[in-house]
Amino acid sequence: MNSLYKTNLFKNSHFHGFKLVIKKLGIICEENKEEAIPQFVKWIKPKDKVIKINTDGSVASNKWGCGGILRNAEGNMVCGFAGLLSCCSVPYAELMALFQALKIALSMGILRVWIEVDALLVLHFLNPENNDNAENFYTLREIKGMLSQMDYVISHIGREGNACADFLARLGAGLAALTCFDNSNIPVLLRGLIRLDKDGLPYLRK
Repeated sequence: MNSLYKTNLFKNSHFHGFKLVIKKLGIICEENKEEAIPQFVKWIKPKDKVIKINTDGSVASNKWGCGGILRNAEGNMVCGFAGLLSCCSVPYAELMALFQALKIALSMGILRVWIEVDALLVLHFLNPENNDNAENFYTLREIKGMLSQMDYVISHIGREGNACADFLARLGAGLAALTCFDNSNIPVLLRGLIRLDKDGLPYLRK
């Protein structure tokens, strides 16, 4: 058993919570060996009079889509959307999700927003000092033009905490056209995910 442990076929994490078993088996483990500490992430409600926008892009199995959701200070959905994209890169899918969300927000007269994405590359693209993205130049120009009309902040969230937008992006990859959702046509699964976020349920990071 000790030889298996020494060759890393057995690890401390395999016996988490069973130190007595380790002792009985005669396994000599390194007590100071670091074990992975579970990390959690959760969706946070925006402040009063601010609308929070979560977006995501989906590129998988030759299907491309984008989706997003707008929620108020109570955590309730104001609007959601999902749509199909033609063959594209991951960065383009992420940016198109944000583009559609901002377009919808402005059409509804929403000007104070907290934007949250799980793709760090979106934050990188929107950095004023970054001007080296020729591939997405026109999309970024449109996005920045819309942002200039808004009072906004933008931040990153772990993928697990972006569950609603992720669901909508994957849904969009299977739709024929861009579809908007409100409380009259909200998908059942999305309704459940919104409720979990609203109640502050933390997600375990993988």
